[in-house]
Amino acid sequence: MQTGTSVVLVARGREGLPVLQQVDWQSFVSAEERSKALKSFVRQAGLQHRSTVAVLSLDSYELMQVELADLPAAERREAARWQVREIIDFPVEQAVVDLFDVAPFGGERKPLTYVVAAREAILRERVQLLEAAELSLAAIDIPEFALRNIAELFVDDDRGTAILYLREQDGLLTISRDGIHYLTRSFSSGMNDLLPFADGDYEALTEQLDSIVLELQRTFDYCESTYQLPMVSRLLVAQTDREIPAVITYLNDYLGTRVETFRFDSVMVVPEDSEPLELNRHLLAIGGALRREED
Repeated sequence: MQTGTSVVLVARGREGLPVLQQVDWQSFVSAEERSKALKSFVRQAGLQHRSTVAVLSLDSYELMQVELADLPAAERREAARWQVREIIDFPVEQAVVDLFDVAPFGGERKPLTYVVAAREAILRERVQLLEAAELSLAAIDIPEFALRNIAELFVDDDRGTAILYLREQDGLLTISRDGIHYLTRSFSSGMNDLLPFADGDYEALTEQLDSIVLELQRTFDYCESTYQLPMVSRLLVAQTDREIPAVITYLNDYLGTRVETFRFDSVMVVPEDSEPLELNRHLLAIGGALRREED
């Protein structure tokens, strides 16, 4: 089975807008072929020793909420490892864990703590891959934060931004406000569930969309009750494979916020010949490249 990875190059423009300088898809059928393809790309593009952010695939880590009470900072990571040992599907001794807190938007509730757990072997493989390609690894990120970085570009959304990323097999919703990632929800529905009904079978399409609307509304309600976060200013929908206008129309009719097609036009300088759908396929890589040093 052939697979691949996105490689993108982003720079900060003089007028403040980030500039998407290059987008590429590297196909490979094995780990060895992936390494060769990345080395070749880096050499040809002259990117040796460039600061690089790697974004993990959704199936290579687990994200869980943990209860750490008021433990001292020095004890939190080990306490988190103990809590997740019965949840993750691999020995905790083989795990690398990291923590982040999400403070409620309003009120006096304590922050909620989340732990990211990934196999050490997977992270080590990523590090070795980039080092072999003569890239300088700045960070290994997760898709939740990659989408958060993109949501931060939409500064005109004073109540925050939600992004629904519809991939082939699944979807990912992230809710961010003021640079804070509040919640991410994974969906089992993706473009492959919608495309068969895109050309006229509106009733069947709406049946598929009903389940997405239900999950979206549940997520927004949970975000409001848990984080006291009012409904975001808008929901941006990033479709892949094909643009289905009925998706935007339907979600706009049934959700209590403005729903629009995701576009980089006003927030990033992109190559003149780039296609929006093609950029959407590289969305997580672009978000990773937007990571700032202080993140």
